[in-house]
Amino acid sequence: MKRVLASALIFGTFSSALAVDVNDPLIKKLLEKGVITSEEAKELDRKTTNTTSKSKKLKFGGKAYIGYTFTDKNNGSDAGSFEVRRGYFVTKFYFNKKDHIRFTYDVSWQYKKEKESEGKEISLKVKHLYLYKDISKIIPGTAFELGIAHTPWLDYEEHSGWWYRSISKTFYEASDGAHLLPSADAGIDFKTKFNYFSAEYGIFDGEGYDHIGRSDKGNKSNKPMVEGRATWHVLGGGKKKPKPLTQTYANISIHGLNSFNHRGSDKDFSVLQFHAVYNQPLFLAAGQYIKVNWNDPGAKDNDGNGYSFNFEIRPLFNNKFVILGRYDRWNATDPKYDRKMYIYGFAYHVNKYITWIVNGITADYDNDSSSNYTKYMVTAELHY
Repeated sequence: MKRVLASALIFGTFSSALAVDVNDPLIKKLLEKGVITSEEAKELDRKTTNTTSKSKKLKFGGKAYIGYTFTDKNNGSDAGSFEVRRGYFVTKFYFNKKDHIRFTYDVSWQYKKEKESEGKEISLKVKHLYLYKDISKIIPGTAFELGIAHTPWLDYEEHSGWWYRSISKTFYEASDGAHLLPSADAGIDFKTKFNYFSAEYGIFDGEGYDHIGRSDKGNKSNKPMVEGRATWHVLGGGKKKPKPLTQTYANISIHGLNSFNHRGSDKDFSVLQFHAVYNQPLFLAAGQYIKVNWNDPGAKDNDGNGYSFNFEIRPLFNNKFVILGRYDRWNATDPKYDRKMYIYGFAYHVNKYITWIVNGITADYDNDSSSNYTKYMVTAELHY
């Protein structure tokens, strides 16, 4: 009789376990042994079930720039603070091996209402939201991004010539450099890649992803911007982003754009740029020249020409220890904004996830000493 009752109990428990829709094998086993009830099994399984999607593959990643900066200003208002300078969280939703949708959150540490007197705050923006479509069967080696997409220049330079976006933007974008446009905008961006040649070109709104539709320089309606880059990869490697600590590469590029009625002004905004970089595991050397035409009365800072040189020397620990430097020179239409910037420091690449950087930045305005400053920075650059 006892055996019959025990068998019935086991059978009843096992039948209950079969009747409950549970995905996790451990939870299912606990239910079968009577350790947990059906309701408890359902609740645990609901909490532990993996995220599902209609895509063939989901990829997550990102980077963050965290550190401390002390700024010694020439006007006497010195300041120091810990900073979350930038944080990116990237999601890619793949339809097949190449085609996908990309979504990027951009967390930045910036002045409230872009005014220093308002203090700083953490802001959250959408940097990328685009469809990536491979069209190499129609145009060899080509794909496009449609939406809030990359623009042709900055992503290329930040992955070939200037690798330390965590401490300073490139000369093209930095506020004490040429101070031009950001790295993403609403539009369509075509990418063509071959071993010895690559190009990127497209049509965009022209104000940048953080100021889409901006008309702060006049009352004209915004018109599109056309932009393009062409690069000769002298030693090959044009199909993939390089690895500077282990690879040798040499690139020569030309880049140009024209933004019609830029930011609502009466004038078109145009840029012509030449850039070259040579890298081997022991060192990197890069340089560029930029010429800007924007004959608008309110564009005294952005209108002008300038050049920049930067280097890396990697003498120790399998090229992981880096001595770095950069010199920027900008000659503005209004001499008040003529300026130089010096960047100098050390970096150590711990692994593919963490890089530590200790550096200084000095800004030197030729005719406005109140804008001069020196920054001392410690940075953890994180990739995940």
